[in-house]
Amino acid sequence: MALDFVIIANPTAGSQGAPSLAGDVCKRLNDAGASAELKLTTAAGDARRLAAEAADAQAKCVVGSGGDGTLQEIAGSLEGTGSAFGILPGGRCNDFAHALGLHKSDSAQRLTEILLKGKRRAIDMGAMGSKRFLTVATLGFDSEVSRFVETRKMWLKGTPAYLYGVLRTLISFRAPRVRLSGDFGTHEGRVLLTATGNSYCYGGAMQIAPGAKLDDGLFQLCVVDDVSRLTVLRILPRVLNGTHVNHPAVKLFATRKVEIETPDERVWVCADGETLGQTPCTFEVLPGALQVIVP
Repeated sequence: MALDFVIIANPTAGSQGAPSLAGDVCKRLNDAGASAELKLTTAAGDARRLAAEAADAQAKCVVGSGGDGTLQEIAGSLEGTGSAFGILPGGRCNDFAHALGLHKSDSAQRLTEILLKGKRRAIDMGAMGSKRFLTVATLGFDSEVSRFVETRKMWLKGTPAYLYGVLRTLISFRAPRVRLSGDFGTHEGRVLLTATGNSYCYGGAMQIAPGAKLDDGLFQLCVVDDVSRLTVLRILPRVLNGTHVNHPAVKLFATRKVEIETPDERVWVCADGETLGQTPCTFEVLPGALQVIVP
């Protein structure tokens, strides 16, 4: 008989509280009469494999307990299946959860009630070839910051970790030359960053693409032209509330697809706090690809 809930928790996510939260919610679900089982990841790729196994076993809902990287793995395995996606925020930034109205401060009881009584919402995913992403795909300065934070163990979490990464990356960053093609036409030149938003925030609720929506079949592409280091420091605080879009160096485009080329060098691309690969690359929207349980 198929389980109602399979909970997949990452023991190393955020402050390493994901397994405790997941265990609490699992017990509450079983106490409420649902059938729930907890599985812990032990290595990269485990969340993807465990989610695929749960979907193959026709679990009604596969729940991710961890950060955006863990959720990215699980979501990729649930695309096109009958299993819904549930979320227990437990990572460093939790931007995907935040975009859905879920927060790390939510109690185990509230999260349990959402899983039991919440509604299904069809949302889009982003694709880069066979890889999937949920929030924002980055290239340039923000991608280098993401890789800095991703590859170092720091006591800082969320936005403070991202801001520390900004200051460290700014010292040696060199703006790449890019060619962007999409529904908007073509944009060429040296850029500080390009952020392809399926949702509006990254780096701990920093609103880099404030017009991006999870269910409109479009990306909001935020392009920031090459600017001085001093200007970067001036623009950065405005990203916290999305008012950076009023700066003349910032351009916004709506598109279903974006092709990215960097003629001078291959550049790293990141999304959901994880490295996806390098340029050249193409991002595409997959409309309504995922069924998520939301409040």
